[in-house]
Amino acid sequence: MKKLLLTTLLSAFLFSATPEQVDRYLSISNADEQLAELEEQFSRMQNNLNSIDPKKGESNYNMQMLSIRFKEYLETHLSESEMDEILQAYKNVLLLQYVSAVAQSQYTSEEEIDDYVRSLESDPQMQARIELVAKIAKEMYDTDALALMFDNLIKPLIENAPGGDKIDPDTLKKRREGYIEQMAEQMRKETLFATRDFTQEELEKLEQLAQEPAIKHESKAVFGATAYALEEFFLSLAKRYDISKHQ
Repeated sequence: MKKLLLTTLLSAFLFSATPEQVDRYLSISNADEQLAELEEQFSRMQNNLNSIDPKKGESNYNMQMLSIRFKEYLETHLSESEMDEILQAYKNVLLLQYVSAVAQSQYTSEEEIDDYVRSLESDPQMQARIELVAKIAKEMYDTDALALMFDNLIKPLIENAPGGDKIDPDTLKKRREGYIEQMAEQMRKETLFATRDFTQEELEKLEQLAQEPAIKHESKAVFGATAYALEEFFLSLAKRYDISKHQ
């Protein structure tokens, strides 16, 4: 038993993604900028809540922990070889173009994205494009990855909020299903908008790339890391979370 435990620990230590690999990934994937935006966004949220209830400010969460926990998760949940595969995938110019397009589209309002999607869906000649992009979104943001956000972030928030212990399993299950469905639809719309300037040929190549194991490893790890990074902050908000307003 001791030998097996030692072997397991050594394997995890020797073959986990290295800090250098993670830093490289954060740089080329634009994740470092997104983390900075998350820190700023949730700092504003925390400050707004403190202005309403100053006494709660005594337990402010250190937002710098978001990046630290995000990196920690990637290092422990991706192997060195898996991270190598992901970094290799990012040598593909088309993937870099997609990542850049997604980053730029994040500054677009939800209304503008919805307007674009509706105009696209109303054009019968665009149906093939819509179906192809839907496949890309489903492969890049599969339900297992999206479920991590609910299971590791939303569910603990609900359960630790006042009255959370009274939420029955069926209600929680329906919330989980609704959250995953909502997130999947959001990812589909955002992918449609982000790829609006891509040719059909480029989309076909992107769809093939999205099927690569490296992309799936990345998606699951990033959603898991995001949930892990935000978990402690969300738990700090649990006492301020009014379940009655989110039924």
